[in-house]
Amino acid sequence: MPTHYKRPEKHYVKPGDTVVVKLGWSECMMSLGLAGKFMPVPILENDGFGQLLSVDTGREYSMPNPLGWMSFYKDDEGWYSHDVYETGASRTVTHTTGRFYVYVDGKQLYGVQSRLFEEMRDEARAMHERDIPSAEVRFVENSRCMPTWWSRSVVVPLDTEIREFDGPWYRDTWIDLPTHFNLFAGRYHFQEV
Repeated sequence: MPTHYKRPEKHYVKPGDTVVVKLGWSECMMSLGLAGKFMPVPILENDGFGQLLSVDTGREYSMPNPLGWMSFYKDDEGWYSHDVYETGASRTVTHTTGRFYVYVDGKQLYGVQSRLFEEMRDEARAMHERDIPSAEVRFVENSRCMPTWWSRSVVVPLDTEIREFDGPWYRDTWIDLPTHFNLFAGRYHFQEV
């Protein structure tokens, strides 16, 4: 069985987040046969509720459940869990892991992807100029806890600082994100004259 990395801190969630949680042993989770399993959970607008998603289809599994039944707790700052293993989870068969994508209104644009962060950053900025303010760049990779058709993504701010390293025939670029330090952001090959 693969080793799963668990976020060590209290992870707060808000409506619209989708996280992969290791479900606890509440009566509801035991009756559904899901206790101790990894499941994606979108946090709903209805305060204190989440929707389990089927690992196989990505569709809603059962009805919305109180977050307290799914390894979440509440304090003065909001809902949190110590059992969040991934953030930004989604089910898609159209992604290539380890690439940058443009998302609009939280949805991946088909075919708009690259191994080069700068290309997708420029594409998102062009969309902003065309009055599409929700365009954003995300780095997408395979989920560590879910089957291969699940991915996880992290938003890359458009003003992220790019570091460059010039080799003899190429230029590599790197960026730093809170979840990915020293993230490879693309290689540019120099043209021979």
